[in-house]
Amino acid sequence: MMTSKPTSTGINVMNVSEEQLRENEISSNDDLELNTLLARLARLQNVAMPLHRFSMASENFSGVNFMDLPRAARAVELWMNAFPSGKAYQQDESLSREHLPALWISKDYQSIKLIKGAMSHGGFLAEDFNGEVAELDVDEVMDGYTLILRPKIIEQKESARPISSARDWFLYALRKKKSVFIESIFATAMMSVLALASSFYTMQVYDRVIPSQGYSTLTVLTVGVLVGVLLELMMKQLRAFIVDRGCKAIDQELSGVFFGQVLDIRMDARPRSVGTFAGQIKNFEMVRNFMTSSTLFVLADAPFVLFFIAVIFAVAGWLALIPLLFLPVVIAIGLYAKWRISRYSGEQMDGANKKSGLLIETIDGIEAIKSVGGEWKMLGRWNNLTKDLSENELKIRTSTMQATSLTQSLQQLCYIAMIAAGAYAVTTGQITQGALIACSIISNRALSPIGQITGMIVQWQHAKEALKGLDDIMALECDRDPTHDLVIPETCWGNLSLDAATFSYTDDVVALAPLTLTIKPGERVGIIGSVGSGKSTLIKLLSGLYKPSEGRSFLDGVDMMQMAPEFVREHLGYLTQDVRLFHGTLRENLVMGLPSPTDSQILAAAAATGLNVLIQSHPKGLGLPIMEGGRGLSGGQRQLVGLTRMLIAKPKVLILDEPTASMDNELEAYVMQNLFAKLAPTTTIVLATHKGSLLKLVNRVIVMAQGKVIADGRPDDVMKKMTETIKARSQSVAKQKTDLESGVS
Repeated sequence: MMTSKPTSTGINVMNVSEEQLRENEISSNDDLELNTLLARLARLQNVAMPLHRFSMASENFSGVNFMDLPRAARAVELWMNAFPSGKAYQQDESLSREHLPALWISKDYQSIKLIKGAMSHGGFLAEDFNGEVAELDVDEVMDGYTLILRPKIIEQKESARPISSARDWFLYALRKKKSVFIESIFATAMMSVLALASSFYTMQVYDRVIPSQGYSTLTVLTVGVLVGVLLELMMKQLRAFIVDRGCKAIDQELSGVFFGQVLDIRMDARPRSVGTFAGQIKNFEMVRNFMTSSTLFVLADAPFVLFFIAVIFAVAGWLALIPLLFLPVVIAIGLYAKWRISRYSGEQMDGANKKSGLLIETIDGIEAIKSVGGEWKMLGRWNNLTKDLSENELKIRTSTMQATSLTQSLQQLCYIAMIAAGAYAVTTGQITQGALIACSIISNRALSPIGQITGMIVQWQHAKEALKGLDDIMALECDRDPTHDLVIPETCWGNLSLDAATFSYTDDVVALAPLTLTIKPGERVGIIGSVGSGKSTLIKLLSGLYKPSEGRSFLDGVDMMQMAPEFVREHLGYLTQDVRLFHGTLRENLVMGLPSPTDSQILAAAAATGLNVLIQSHPKGLGLPIMEGGRGLSGGQRQLVGLTRMLIAKPKVLILDEPTASMDNELEAYVMQNLFAKLAPTTTIVLATHKGSLLKLVNRVIVMAQGKVIADGRPDDVMKKMTETIKARSQSVAKQKTDLESGVS
């Protein structure tokens, strides 16, 4: 029996039998084959999409088990997750040139190929996972599943202003959800009309029911006003639901945008203080709270102030002038409060960021603080920041309280003025007593949203300062330039080079002098030098994490700044001096950023590095819980995790910064010999170290001193040169000492 199985994208990619759902036994190699061909298909359509992006899509799939889907359905899901604005469909009719390139899957799901061209005699030119080209005849193609997958990338118009600031992103998100605010305004209009029911009910009771004792009329009016109150309640609930759902969608989109920006910021462009940086990121919550609070309700109610005043004019004529005169006074108070608060909000925001930064820095470095007895110093800094912050907050609260109190007093004065003037109008026969009571109720309703504007202005001032901090983050240089098309080469050979590259951490200190350097594929290079000589800076430039202050860095002859960061990370493995692990399990830390390695691959790599000892000694094995920062593991164990991750990833280039600094000699020898033995001869290795024992594993040594290369060549030649240099310096120092002693005598 044939059944139609739609994907979550709503596309019926094929008819499949129940037996064909045996795809849940497909191995990781099959996933790699599918993902690789999808990446090639995207590249053929001039869209660079790294391989692991398709792997990430399968991991984030929700609903039925992803591996239970047939291969063609999985291909569609992966494609639509990678290209949400794309399209995917099965070509059931004859295949022609305009449909190419296309993905073809055999009927038994065992073969998958990329159809790249059509032959003159009617067949098709296809390429498999290994890059081997074969010919498919028309009958064979029609017997399988042919998927047409298009990225449908929409080019931005040249005249359109790019979204580059936090303010632009918020406006963009609000425009996307403008229907929410239109519906909210409609609901507010209905609420405003229904709110008049109680006022007119009161007026009719005083003017008609009481004088005539019309109890039947009272019953009808009471039922009517109760229906109005019920409808108003329903409209309030509906408006709250609409706005909350809209704000939730905006929050989810923008939080992803800002966190993605944090992840995309270049390492060399990050602010110096991590804690203050984290405080700036938290500013998003302040802007979000401003958007998702009752602020939107106040903004929706404010335009209807004039509507209520118009109703008062229709009922009581000139009495409408009273709330109309109070209206600009209330607005002026709010603007004055804004002016006063703006003088302190910037300092308050800066103080809050510093306090948050100090808290994060203290928690993260509490061990170092305790080890030197620095608790009193940190406590003193905390108290000083708290004092300054409290003073600013007190000034802001005082200004807010004064503005709020004045606004409430003006509302009371407006009510009193309405009653006093209305009493005169009643006694002179201009309006009825019921009209006076109704107008007094409506006047309070008219000024109520204006009174809340004061508090809204205060919140907006805080949000405005928070936006400045977010704008600073958005302005930082990122790994990828959205205005440029990034390059993703077909392969990586592992050729690294620097062209007159320099780097400075600060404007007045040069960490790396102009350096031109080439490391060929398969070379094993050791970088040595004293502390502060520039070793770590050099390998960070080679890894692509840092951008040269001047000059350029290349991978296989292509400027790394023009390459897709995903391609560079995939093929350049970089291990830092202090391997940082993240909260989760050992397995999660080992496979982070990798396209779904199997447990067998993980265990094989762990056996090669010696990490298997830790895995076997813990009852949970790969499920070993890891605390934040890797606390609970020794420095050597953390380095073993990092090296194991390198072996699993199998990058084309390994860049290691003191990879065995926390290991003993025996473990170091075991790990490094196994690591080098497991790597392919074509793998390029760059190793920064202070240990002479590791230099036995390299075939080239670079010696650094004061940010410059002072020696470069074969290990024996460099060591001989360095020995001669040291010997010459010793002789020179001895001669100077002898000459000095002779002169003294």
